[in-house]
Amino acid sequence: MQIKVNGILYDFDDNISLENIINQLNISSNNIIAEVNGEVIIKSKFSETIIEHNAVIEIVKFVGGG
Repeated sequence: MQIKVNGILYDFDDNISLENIINQLNISSNNIIAEVNGEVIIKSKFSETIIEHNAVIEIVKFVGGG
């Protein structure tokens, strides 16, 4: 199935969790926030959030600085 992550279209297996997508894309789950189809998903829900075909995911990494 196709899923758009940060503007790029990817093919993933059906019934994949947000956590598995993050892992397959080699994105560190430290200091990130994810939005699926406009809904913010908290880190503790990544593993139980199943992504549907044509979903749009935005993943943002927070960095410190001043």
